[in-house]
Amino acid sequence: MPTPPHGSPDSGLKPFILAIHREALETAAAKGLTGTLAEVAALQDTASLASAKAGRPVAEEEVMRLLLRERRIRKVQAAAEAAPVPAVRKPAAAPSRFRLGRWRTVPAGMTRPASAGMAGMAGKIPL
Repeated sequence: MPTPPHGSPDSGLKPFILAIHREALETAAAKGLTGTLAEVAALQDTASLASAKAGRPVAEEEVMRLLLRERRIRKVQAAAEAAPVPAVRKPAAAPSRFRLGRWRTVPAGMTRPASAGMAGMAGKIPL
């Protein structure tokens, strides 16, 4: 029986693979294996035992995909539980049309035309 198209093992194998992998990691640690070597040994043992239960070859890649997916799900759930929920604030009311009109109008003496340059300044410079 070939691997399903999405690349994950049968749904009935998922809890079995997760449990067997934990046991395989403990066995590798008991044998004195550490780090990457322990991970590889546990992965090979898990794939071998899952193949026997499934009645078909289960690739190490399938097991690794399942383990990584579960690890990612746990991280997302932990982050969702730990993240503080911000208080929902009501947005400020938009300014009324009257206030917008007052802000847009500028008193006549406050601005001068940008193109006036030095000629516009000639009459205002005290001598």
